[in-house]
Amino acid sequence: MKNSSIPCNVIIDMLPLYKEEICSDETKELVEEHLRSCENCRQLYEELSISAPKNETAPSEAETFKKVGKKLNRAKFYRRSLILILAVIALINAAWLKLKFFPYKDFSFGMIEYDTDEGKLYQELNGNYYYNVNFPNYLDFFSGKLYIWKSGNYIDNKVTELRIMPRVTGDVKYAVTIMTDSCVYGIPITKSLEFDPSGYKVHDNDEKMKQLIIENRAEIEELMNAAQKKWGEYL
Repeated sequence: MKNSSIPCNVIIDMLPLYKEEICSDETKELVEEHLRSCENCRQLYEELSISAPKNETAPSEAETFKKVGKKLNRAKFYRRSLILILAVIALINAAWLKLKFFPYKDFSFGMIEYDTDEGKLYQELNGNYYYNVNFPNYLDFFSGKLYIWKSGNYIDNKVTELRIMPRVTGDVKYAVTIMTDSCVYGIPITKSLEFDPSGYKVHDNDEKMKQLIIENRAEIEELMNAAQKKWGEYL
């Protein structure tokens, strides 16, 4: 095949392959034949430089094991951390179910369920009393309460409500709402119907609170007895 049969542009495209000696024998012969008769392509070939491949040193066996070991340790750490987080979540859920959900499920047994802005409310009218249960929020160990009031006109009852707050520590807090001609008081009391100062932040009116309890003791006792009759086995 003569030189004139192959354009220079084609030969130029072949030069890198020829320079790196990765072309076929037929291509090699064509390029060499062309270079013998074409000064321009021969000069271009001489100026053509091919980057030598990087001679990277392979990592030693010890370095390889070290890198693999780090990856394995990191994977173990993430796995153990995930297991620990899941175990903590499971433990918190189990504690909430035992200390809050199941007790309140017993408190509200047989009651009618309502959805309110504050969560689920269960209510029952039994005899002369309305029994109410505010269900605790999910994983909230401090929410939830029971309360009771006497049916009929509020005006006839100075003690409008008895609130009961079972706590996860095992003790129970009580409070009553007492209405007077000028004000409405929320007063913490003990199970024995005494004023409970530990449940009251402002102590300027302690004597006033005690006096209101004494004056309305009969109504408070009535509500407490009704609450104990309904929930006493759980409190």
